[in-house]
Amino acid sequence: MVPFTAEHRANFSDTDAAGIVHFSTVFFWVEATEEALFRQLKLPFLRTEGAKLMGFPRVRVECDFLSPIYREDVVTVSLTPVEIGDKKLVWGFTAAVGERAVAKGALTTVYAWREGQGPMSAALVPLEIKTALQKHFTA
Repeated sequence: MVPFTAEHRANFSDTDAAGIVHFSTVFFWVEATEEALFRQLKLPFLRTEGAKLMGFPRVRVECDFLSPIYREDVVTVSLTPVEIGDKKLVWGFTAAVGERAVAKGALTTVYAWREGQGPMSAALVPLEIKTALQKHFTA
């Protein structure tokens, strides 16, 4: 299975006082990579129908930080599905600067909807999304 990858450059605003990229930035890059995948596959990342909002809120994230990332480093984030389920997607991810691994982890999302500002409710991942992801990662 070939992962989906995207490159991100570490900017000054991503760093802490020591000049090292703040850990939370890796999570932003993982989300940006996920959104780029959806964009490439022409899938809705968020969908609205009137006051109803549907999408993939995050319910779990874990990460091992393996090596520091510095300003101007180009970080390649790779996403591979661990599970394309009926109600959730679990992504395995790695981040590297060149050949140097800098982070690895997993992100779990569930498909959910809400009406207006109401509570979120889990729902089935739309078949078009599930099928497109399965096709992309098994091709």
